[in-house]
Amino acid sequence: MYTGKEFSFMILWHFARKNLLISFIISATAVVIYGFLDLKFIAIPFVPIASIGTAVAFYVGFKNNQAYDRLWEARRLWGGITNASRNLSAQMIALVEDKEFVRAFLLRHIAYINILRLQLRKTIPWATSKENLHQTFHGERNELQEFDEGLKIILTKNNKMEYYETLLSKQNTASRLLQIQIAELTKLKRAKLLDEYEHSDLTKHINELFNLQGGCERIKTTPLFRQYSVFSRVFVKIFIVLLPFGLLKDLSALANWGIWLTIPFSMLISWVFFTMEQIGEYSENPFDNSINDIPISAICINIEIDIKEMLDDTDLPAKLQPENNVLL
Repeated sequence: MYTGKEFSFMILWHFARKNLLISFIISATAVVIYGFLDLKFIAIPFVPIASIGTAVAFYVGFKNNQAYDRLWEARRLWGGITNASRNLSAQMIALVEDKEFVRAFLLRHIAYINILRLQLRKTIPWATSKENLHQTFHGERNELQEFDEGLKIILTKNNKMEYYETLLSKQNTASRLLQIQIAELTKLKRAKLLDEYEHSDLTKHINELFNLQGGCERIKTTPLFRQYSVFSRVFVKIFIVLLPFGLLKDLSALANWGIWLTIPFSMLISWVFFTMEQIGEYSENPFDNSINDIPISAICINIEIDIKEMLDDTDLPAKLQPENNVLL
């Protein structure tokens, strides 16, 4: 997630440079053909191009709304994970007298949220932008390891390496860890350390975590429907190719040098449309390890701090701070 109040020139240039170069080449080609080769017939009336531009803007706006809905839903789901974690931790501490059991249970929960983070950040080629510009800027930080390596680090940190081989063999490691949590609560119930109502309340929080995880996985594994994503890019490209040919006649009528204005105006208008299209494309997958995504690493650390404070621990992890105005 980008936390700066304004985008720097370097960020704008990183995302715009390819689009501006393409627009420059197209508009310069149109100017040379019209002005130097004297092929006046290539000039197109601007009215139909303006109509196309209006239609494209509506279509891109619709796509961006759908992408924003996915991004905002992902943030709401992780807000739900935060609240469910606090509720589960507070009730475990209040209801279970065996404090060593409570500590082991909550350390497994900390491992769970971090394993879920790693699972959601696995790269799915068809769910990732083809250009990957949003992933290359500022680079990826240390917490984005390969899944196996990250799993080992998380379990070691929380003293749960006995689960490593079991979890590594599972397709859905996070779900398996929730299953272990339910099994541990059932042991307490059978030992009559929890009554039926207490057991029911605690398992409801685990079930809520299953539902929240499923919501995140639905967003991760279901891309924005291709008919919206692909045709949006096609329509923008058609408009940008036609644009300079629609500006030639009107701008050349201003003065002898007016034809040269076609290049900067085409680049400016094209940049606006390209940027609108990019915003939707780079927002549709909120777990894509990018500058615009949900800061689930920071959320996981905040949950860990909350749980350890409830356990009266003093050795708390430091909150994750933005690096170059990017919070992961």
